[in-house]
Amino acid sequence: MKTTMKFFSYGILILTLLFASCTEEGDIGPIGPEGPQGIAGIDGADGMDGSDGMDGTDAPDGSNEAVITNSTETVVPGSMSTLHRDIDGVTAYFKTTDLIPNNAYTLWFVIFGETPGPPVSTFAAGHVAGETGTEIFAAFKSIDADFDNPMTGEIHLALRTHGPVQSGMILDQIQTMDGGCTSGFDSGPGTHPDSDEVGYCANVQVAKYSIE
Repeated sequence: MKTTMKFFSYGILILTLLFASCTEEGDIGPIGPEGPQGIAGIDGADGMDGSDGMDGTDAPDGSNEAVITNSTETVVPGSMSTLHRDIDGVTAYFKTTDLIPNNAYTLWFVIFGETPGPPVSTFAAGHVAGETGTEIFAAFKSIDADFDNPMTGEIHLALRTHGPVQSGMILDQIQTMDGGCTSGFDSGPGTHPDSDEVGYCANVQVAKYSIE
């Protein structure tokens, strides 16, 4: 009889514990860390259609300069740029606004004084602007025969428009100097505003980095 009562008591205790464990909420686990913000964590910087974001790098540490328009030399609202220099090259981060949706854009490293004559322009990155008109470009330029002094060279980050995207030409428009250009617009620094004219190409924004 005592053995039976003992088993009965144990059974009641086990049921009580099971009931309590089923009615109480379990401990909430730790919230996972936020993922790293990519190159277009805000609006997406898609090279093909401007709608799907593409992860990249956060802004590097380095010196900062305003992004200004070529037409009025005024600061572009909500823009920023950063250039990080080291002995292996330079890393650029260029965020800008006021772009024309569905226009193709390329960013260029314009390097002064490394070779005789005019500055050397090297492709950095390219995107098609999304509906918000805000895009982020990031790129690395390594040292080479035409660029062997990254710590002291004067470097401009020039943003170039290639006009509205054209069927079958999108890759050229976001990767080459004259992709989609049909009117022979100036490819160097100038005073050209942005435009939604098909075939219009011009440098429309710039951030200037020089060593004092």
